[in-house]
Amino acid sequence: MGLVMAIQNTVLIGNGPNRSLKKDNPVLGNEFAITWKSILENLAKELNYIVRDIDEKPLTLVFDELLLHSRIHTKTDLQAIVAREVGALGNRPLNDVLSCLTKHTLTTNYDHGLSLAHGFFPNHLGFEINKPPFTEIKENTFSLFRGRQSRKKVLWKINGEAMQPTSIALGYRQYARYQAQIKNYLHSGVEYSKIKILQSPIYRNIPNFDFEKTGAPYSWVDLFLRDHIHMIGLGMDYTESILWWLLVEKFAVQKMYPSYIGGATYHHVVVGKKIGDRDRVKLNMLEDLGVRVTVVNASSYEDGYYQIADSIKPGISKMRKAEDWKGMYKL
Repeated sequence: MGLVMAIQNTVLIGNGPNRSLKKDNPVLGNEFAITWKSILENLAKELNYIVRDIDEKPLTLVFDELLLHSRIHTKTDLQAIVAREVGALGNRPLNDVLSCLTKHTLTTNYDHGLSLAHGFFPNHLGFEINKPPFTEIKENTFSLFRGRQSRKKVLWKINGEAMQPTSIALGYRQYARYQAQIKNYLHSGVEYSKIKILQSPIYRNIPNFDFEKTGAPYSWVDLFLRDHIHMIGLGMDYTESILWWLLVEKFAVQKMYPSYIGGATYHHVVVGKKIGDRDRVKLNMLEDLGVRVTVVNASSYEDGYYQIADSIKPGISKMRKAEDWKGMYKL
């Protein structure tokens, strides 16, 4: 394994920053507070179907429920509708800041908000045209290698993207298949269009933690397992079953290679109220698995996310206000 490497930070961003936005006029602001629930409610309207107890149901199963009761629309049709909705999300200063925190950015979001922030500002920074890190790999359904890079930074859409609607992970069936694909990648390797990809470099007989230098394909999963992960704006409910599983994997591997595997920090924003019982149980579960939990008291969720950004990269929110784009982008 060679010399011990410095453990690097990587951010994992959920839908929280999108939900912190106001529902502005789409013509003027092009911003929408989109949630899992709002997406599924709109799909139900499209199908003329009433979902009972939607607030209490696991939302991955609600999508499968809709699909089972659809007489006309296929899964691909529903994914296309979702892609159309979330693709309307525009760029915001908050996304500009979050996208500049670390070399790699992982996101569960399907929309273009972080893509526009991370992808990049040619007028300000002289970026090269962004491209996939491994151009030989073509994914239609899964998203193990769904990254876009520009010079030193890479954005990974780990649950699919609006530009490729068939990749959008929504239903429990697709999540289960995706988890099986990740398991295969970790332990035996996967194949795409006759391109054989070896198993994860971390799970080989002789682990390689410096895998970015080899030129061989690696996945966001390897980054999640190796780096110190800052989890921002993630609800971490039942729908995030893959992330819960990978957290368990991460800390199991960390026990074997503590000098090479980073930990995880879950940043929880609280606005004007105490932590509810459901959130308290979730935070306790994260801590019990080994995750460090930080609670951020803020005047608004947007303010809370800026506080988190400053805790990871001190002073970055001031750079945004000063339009110091090059300072924000510097690693």
